[in-house]
Amino acid sequence: MTTTAPQRGPIHRADPDAALFQQQVRLSTHRLLGATMRLGDVELLHPAASGLGTRRHVIARLIRHARRITAAPDDPSRGLASDSLLKAPASELIDALSTTLAMVVRRLDDQPGARIPADDGDELCARDHLAWLELTHVDLGVGFEMHDIPEAALPAIAAHLERWTTPDATATIAGNSPFALLFARDVQPPQR
Repeated sequence: MTTTAPQRGPIHRADPDAALFQQQVRLSTHRLLGATMRLGDVELLHPAASGLGTRRHVIARLIRHARRITAAPDDPSRGLASDSLLKAPASELIDALSTTLAMVVRRLDDQPGARIPADDGDELCARDHLAWLELTHVDLGVGFEMHDIPEAALPAIAAHLERWTTPDATATIAGNSPFALLFARDVQPPQR
């Protein structure tokens, strides 16, 4: 059965993997929030495992990603400038993360097979969001490593990397995924 959600595109309710990804999203969200709630302003200044900014940058990217999923295309919060997230105290940043991730979980509970808006492609929302959760957790560098990622999340990560790590116009190793450098071998992260 296919229906249409306002400003969201088709929803395919018969996707057999939707329930599995939805459950794993809940578990990964809980685990990631538990890890981030222990981070204060000083800990947020530590570099990301990918070399792309600090832990604060990693959390801000995830918040923007989650808001992109839940916001209508014309919603101003969809493209929220990272400056406000990067300057917020740790407690406000973590609160924004908690609130935004809870909104994603609620949306997936309401629409299990929902897809990311058309301008972002036709990937299963839960699948791509799961990859973002797991790879963000690794990128935070808080003791959660690639080998700690649950087996149920591996297909989501493979799909994310396949979709987003194609070389961009400048042929950089990072492509379009902020997590590609986590997988790059013998490549030094860009220096800031």
